[in-house]
Amino acid sequence: MKKKVTIIVGGTEYTLVTQEDAEYTQKLAEEVNESIEDMCISGRISITAAAILTAVNFCDRLKKYEKEADELGEQIEGYLQAAAEQIDKIDELKRENEKLRKEIETYQKRLKEESVPSSSQPSAQVISSCEYGAEDDETAFFNAFKSV
Repeated sequence: MKKKVTIIVGGTEYTLVTQEDAEYTQKLAEEVNESIEDMCISGRISITAAAILTAVNFCDRLKKYEKEADELGEQIEGYLQAAAEQIDKIDELKRENEKLRKEIETYQKRLKEESVPSSSQPSAQVISSCEYGAEDDETAFFNAFKSV
């Protein structure tokens, strides 16, 4: 909803029609007015010249902020891309881990089926050392065979 807001800049009263809040518009006008007054203190510059220089200074700040915002946006895009790549790697490693777990389960089943308890063959000892949680699965499996 449009509102009329009266501001004073450079000693002149202006009525603006804006959708912005009156308080916000007043703060903008105060900032512009302060900049103009700071330039006019020396007495060597007219209000018109001070207003033009203020406009140029504000435009310069805006352009620098826009450039900074663009750079930050690009940086964020880079971070998002890197995060997506890491998620893909994690998914790939999870799939590989699941495949290896299934292989270990297959080898454990074969060991159970093929093992015949005797003094020369490892049986339950090898299988129990391969159970999940003993160490990581692959290490436990291979360590069990090293000790045989």
